[in-house]
Amino acid sequence: MIVTSDQGDTRGERMKVWTDKEGNKLSFKEFMGRWKKGIEGITPLQQAKSNFISGWIMVVGIVAGIVASLFNIKNFWWVIIILVAALINSIINQIAAWQRYKTYRSIDESLKEL
Repeated sequence: MIVTSDQGDTRGERMKVWTDKEGNKLSFKEFMGRWKKGIEGITPLQQAKSNFISGWIMVVGIVAGIVASLFNIKNFWWVIIILVAALINSIINQIAAWQRYKTYRSIDESLKEL
């Protein structure tokens, strides 16, 4: 968690202080070490799920770009062509991410049954 603190700052600017769940202050090096340790513990199922969910942000952004380009199609027709190609590619990636997520989920459920 990042907490802002005015302690020890006479100019009134805020300093970033990292704290753990117990409220102990962490140095930048300690924070990054814990963050790295947590990232390394992510399961393939969690990674597949986050990739699938974050992929929709890309799709929405591309669709928004297409809609915005339609308002000035006379000058931005070439942008629409690029964005439609990117949309097709992103949708194919989303299908692959969904299949990967379903596969990892079924493997995870099978392992829980053992």
